[in-house]
Amino acid sequence: MSLADSKEFEQLRQAVADYMRSEGCSCCRDDDKHDEAKARLAALLNVPKYSDGSGYDFYQFCSKKGA
Repeated sequence: MSLADSKEFEQLRQAVADYMRSEGCSCCRDDDKHDEAKARLAALLNVPKYSDGSGYDFYQFCSKKGA
């Protein structure tokens, strides 16, 4: 079975799609849905919260500049 056929992949793809749908400019973004989707992605991807609890530290997993 490939990753694309797994339940985890389906959940991850749906979480990313939900997050992307929640994006938008500040005047039209659904902030509540955006925060829910971000928390869901963080849980699925094991992304830790910042030590002060202000959000999730996705930045440590970003592509490196020049890579």
